[in-house]
Amino acid sequence: MYVRQLKLGPMDNFVYLVGADGARETAIVDAAWDVSTALRAAEEDGRLVTHALVSHHHFDHINGLPSLLAARGVRVHAHLADVPRLPAELQKEVTPLRGGDAVEVGPMRIRALHTPGHTPGSTCWHVEGAEGGLFSGDTVFVNACGRCDLSGGDPEQMYESLRRISQLDPALKLYPGHDYGDVPVSSIAREREKNPYFARLESLPKFVGYRMGPKT
Repeated sequence: MYVRQLKLGPMDNFVYLVGADGARETAIVDAAWDVSTALRAAEEDGRLVTHALVSHHHFDHINGLPSLLAARGVRVHAHLADVPRLPAELQKEVTPLRGGDAVEVGPMRIRALHTPGHTPGSTCWHVEGAEGGLFSGDTVFVNACGRCDLSGGDPEQMYESLRRISQLDPALKLYPGHDYGDVPVSSIAREREKNPYFARLESLPKFVGYRMGPKT
């Protein structure tokens, strides 16, 4: 798997270029902030951005989509529950997906794992296999998880989403949507060991109380 991680914007966002090693077709995950930098990086690597994958509708993860669409013809994919929350001018450009649907980027299949809790349509983009990865947007960070107190957030849904993620292959690499942790890339195994939200998945009340309660 080809992956290039780019840290862009004032909120420490990670934007990703993803595709099959040796292929030209590439997806950009969460096209935000300085998209021209991402496109130059793809060109440097001999890649062509053909798809845009949206983890959720929040501004800091989609504000580069207009520039991307103006620069070249790119197919944009997002979960159908978040499409109505996108700016009106973007909604008509999006191919809505359900959880389990896959996007074919050259020879690579990138599957939408529906993980609501931060937003109704929050999606982790899952490249299966030993050399794959999970691009987790604002669902899972290194040693943390996304907020559930914003519009459309739901801590009980986040609990179920994290339970599903915790059951994935422990060796799977985890690529978060922000640089909020002590390392830029983690794994399911590392989060199961070190993430305090994963540690509270044994009990829904404990998880909800910890997620929604004050932090010291």
